[in-house]
Amino acid sequence: MNRISFLKCALLLMLTGLAACRSPQSIKPQALVANIVEQDQSLRARQTQQRNETDDFLSEHAAVMLALHQNPAFQAQLTELDIAQADLQLANQISNPSVFYAFGVVNKPYRYAIEFPLEALLLRPLRLKQMQAQSQQTQLQLMQTGFALVRDTRAAYAQAVVSQEKVNRLEEALRVNKTITRLAKTREHLGDSSAQDSLIAENELLLVERDLQSAKIEAGIAHTQLMHMLNHVDDKRQLSLSDALLPSCSAEDISQLKSASIASRADVLAADAAIEAVREKRRLNGLNWLAPAAIADATSGQTNGHVLAPAIRFNLPIFNQNQAQVERVDAELVKALHEAEATKLKASLDIQVSHLKYQRDCQEWQQLQAALLPNSVKVIHDAETAYQNGEIAYLGVLESSRKYLNLRLRETQLKADMILSWSDLMRSTSIPQNLTTNHH
Repeated sequence: MNRISFLKCALLLMLTGLAACRSPQSIKPQALVANIVEQDQSLRARQTQQRNETDDFLSEHAAVMLALHQNPAFQAQLTELDIAQADLQLANQISNPSVFYAFGVVNKPYRYAIEFPLEALLLRPLRLKQMQAQSQQTQLQLMQTGFALVRDTRAAYAQAVVSQEKVNRLEEALRVNKTITRLAKTREHLGDSSAQDSLIAENELLLVERDLQSAKIEAGIAHTQLMHMLNHVDDKRQLSLSDALLPSCSAEDISQLKSASIASRADVLAADAAIEAVREKRRLNGLNWLAPAAIADATSGQTNGHVLAPAIRFNLPIFNQNQAQVERVDAELVKALHEAEATKLKASLDIQVSHLKYQRDCQEWQQLQAALLPNSVKVIHDAETAYQNGEIAYLGVLESSRKYLNLRLRETQLKADMILSWSDLMRSTSIPQNLTTNHH
């Protein structure tokens, strides 16, 4: 009968162990990247309508996707998902029973005992909940990191393109300033202007030459930084910043945007998951000090010296009831609550600041497109008409052209500023926004 009971207990433990082998699954890195793409309206829209990639051209969409899949720093962080999966599996595992067996000798029969820690079953749900909350925290933190990488890649791509456009604008300005300097010297020789006017024109030319040299270096730096971010160090493909990539400057209700964003922003949800993980840890530490174990003992007996009988072992809470660990976890919970509040405040600040920057850049862009550039073109047209009528010298036409080129130079930089502020707003909200694109 004892042997039958022992076999039943062994079978029960085996079935329990097999049931525990099915571990909950954490999200895979590829699925997390796909989730980031799905959360970004611009990336999601261009997945089906992106421009065909060639050996000579690299689009912004392709650059962002390369960064998400090949950026070494982000790939290193994605391994945290595998670590979280291992922690989940570890929390789901049931401890193996221990066996004591004493071989029989003369005047001493064999004896044995099988010990199984009951806490492996009783506390397993709490351990699993704690690890699941920590795994959720890891996933959400990595999503926020992915949103930041998308923002940084867009900004780096825009800066690389704008830096080259700036070089082109300055080359145009250099040609105009060379003509202005030549005409100023000619007028000086003819006695129509002073040497001071020629010196001013020459200084302006030197400044443009200096700016052009700096712009070429900055363009090389911006392109190199982008390619290193994509882990394509030797990539020489051309970049192009289409006007369709510019945000539409649509009006957004900041209060509604902030409330919706804070409720679903990844790092805020990660902070909430961290609180839940600490609470589960608090429950676990309130119970794990008992350490109960079920024992099938056959180390003694009056009939044959090894009669199988049940036994139980547990710690006596005489000197402590795990107060130190509980107190530590209580402090961790207070810290997690404060960190969650700080995260929400930071999210609110990020959203407001990025929204204000977005509005500022949009207002300047609209003023530039609606008034400054058209007025500058009109000034050039009027100057050309006056020159044809003999009212002004050609130098006046060139001065008007130089001022127009300065505005175009500002327009070029403003493109990058707008994309950066828009990308920062998208990263700050971490949810799909109804920000349509411009088609100029």
